[in-house]
Amino acid sequence: MYIVIVGGGKIGKNLAKNLLQEGHSVAVIELNPDKCEELATTLNTLVINGDGGDYSVLESAESKNANFVVAVTGNDEVNFVVCELAKISFQVGKTITRVNDSRNESIFKKLGIDYVFTSSYLISKMMQETIKSEDSGIPFILNSFLDKKSKFEIDRFIVNNKSPVLNKKIQDLKLPKEVLIIALMKNDEILIPYGNTILENNDIIYVVLKKDLVNQVRHILFNSH
Repeated sequence: MYIVIVGGGKIGKNLAKNLLQEGHSVAVIELNPDKCEELATTLNTLVINGDGGDYSVLESAESKNANFVVAVTGNDEVNFVVCELAKISFQVGKTITRVNDSRNESIFKKLGIDYVFTSSYLISKMMQETIKSEDSGIPFILNSFLDKKSKFEIDRFIVNNKSPVLNKKIQDLKLPKEVLIIALMKNDEILIPYGNTILENNDIIYVVLKKDLVNQVRHILFNSH
């Protein structure tokens, strides 16, 4: 996939680095020339010095070919303009933004931005889940999967109408032993998957798997790498 990232701070830099390691194509747009120079020396990818809220700058990043445009600057107004330009002017399929002021989250969602992340909310939610798990005596496994040293990760896959697993039972999927489907979302409802659960269009599958099996699982689900 091709992803345009607007904002070359810590979040944008780390996101670009991780996406490049996974084999995706990435362009980074950053307003600060010093940061651009640093990004250009550490990332083997296109780095553009400019305002991501400017049409011509997004155009120079070939945003019309992007699968995602991600806005992670420290300014909510800029992030909003970036996502709106991406949607309206470049017909980008999906937009993702960071919201610095949590009061803007619902507004951004109502205005059509596909994915809105508020760092303060995510951190508080992680803390809440950790406390709940400690209280119940069950370890909060997500911490382990976020550890870079872990051999496993949690991935999300969306079944589409061209998927070879469409209308198949989970027990009939020929998944490797080191792959476990841990949750399934159907029509905005989270379900515990069973062997006789049938996968339908737009089902979202949450999978625990070894990191080196991601491409194999993607091929099984979508006939792609």
